[in-house]
Amino acid sequence: MTRPCFPPTVRQPISGDGTPDVALFAVEELAASAGISRSAGFALVADALDLVHRLPQLWAKVEALEVPGWNARRVALLTRKLSYAAARWFDEHLAATGLTGWPTIEKWLAMAIAKFHPELVKDPSAAKGKADWGVWLHHPQAGQEEGAGGIAGTSELQAVGDSLDLTRFLDLLNCRGRSRCGTSETPTPVDQRRAKAIGRLTDDTEQPTLDYTGNATSAGDSSSTDSTDGAAAAGGEPVLGNPGIGVKPGRLATTPGPFGRRRGLRVMAHVNLADLFALGLDPHELGLDGDGIASTDRLGQILTTQLRDWITRHGSLATITPVVDLNRTDAVDRHDPPEWMDTLVRLRDPHCVYPNCERSSWDADLDHIDPYLPPGEGGPPGQTRPENLAPLCRRHHLMKTHGRWRYRRARDGTYIWTSQHGRTWLVTPRGTHDTTNTSDISETR
Repeated sequence: MTRPCFPPTVRQPISGDGTPDVALFAVEELAASAGISRSAGFALVADALDLVHRLPQLWAKVEALEVPGWNARRVALLTRKLSYAAARWFDEHLAATGLTGWPTIEKWLAMAIAKFHPELVKDPSAAKGKADWGVWLHHPQAGQEEGAGGIAGTSELQAVGDSLDLTRFLDLLNCRGRSRCGTSETPTPVDQRRAKAIGRLTDDTEQPTLDYTGNATSAGDSSSTDSTDGAAAAGGEPVLGNPGIGVKPGRLATTPGPFGRRRGLRVMAHVNLADLFALGLDPHELGLDGDGIASTDRLGQILTTQLRDWITRHGSLATITPVVDLNRTDAVDRHDPPEWMDTLVRLRDPHCVYPNCERSSWDADLDHIDPYLPPGEGGPPGQTRPENLAPLCRRHHLMKTHGRWRYRRARDGTYIWTSQHGRTWLVTPRGTHDTTNTSDISETR
């Protein structure tokens, strides 16, 4: 079957007013060759276009090594929303001063905005209106918890809204915080008490608790094999492990709770069997020294004590099951994989398998590496199988389908990509390697 492709004339604007458009998927090859992500590649190309076409005098200083490239790129980003005329006016007046310090840059940028875009000038002392209202939640990026995104399992919530509503909400947090933390021997800072109170507001009136005295409920695919790992996923019925793999029989006793069956963020945590025991027992009884570590698909690494707290307070949304057997190789004669296969592929490859892409596999499409051909049109049986599936984020899925890129999965689980111009990359769990001019890849992989 011939794959459709976009005409080579399809282009997209990625920079400011007055800059040329860029051919579709052109930036991807540059980014892969430079060993950077697609977003970093787009930012690099957009900044270069702005400097050359909108800020030529500043660009001349960069070429003369009079202005650092990072400094000029920041100016390009700040002026991107300006019209072409405003950007050129700013560039000329900045060059006329002979200065490139930030006080001078900010001064002429403010004047360009006031002269050409008075609608963008906002009185900083003016009260925020309803157009500014909103609630934003920021999670740390998996693998970047330290420094850039904070500690995994700790996120940031920002709210802008009605003054009275937010004041009453803060008073409610203060009240909840005092009622629960007032008897602590070690005083808890007021900000921490408020943060804990947010969680209590979402809890059921009658707190769900871990109960290890009930009967076991089998979980997971009945055809799963024994494993040394377990997985806890938010978003299902409260179940605890299959006694067939050694998990102590038990159940989660919960009340219906306010969450019900609403859709939302689904977090899958992976813990080893010893730490899974520790979710309900004293770790010292099992010879475990301190906390275990659980890996989540979206929120990075968390401590098992924190996972236990989530399950205890939100047990009505938790499922604890054995993991899918990652060695399973069954195939099906249909396009969409069954649930067990979908989960297997996402667990096997935790992020998009395109070079240098870190988008979570749980937010990606599952792509048939060898394009799927319906059986009625002559397609062979068993096309949908784990070895022929890989997670690709939507952008890279479209690029593979329409952008004349191709890839294959090697026997060792790595991926070999080839661009439309013949460059090759090897994608491994430890990173991406440009193999265009090497012989690192053998057909025996």
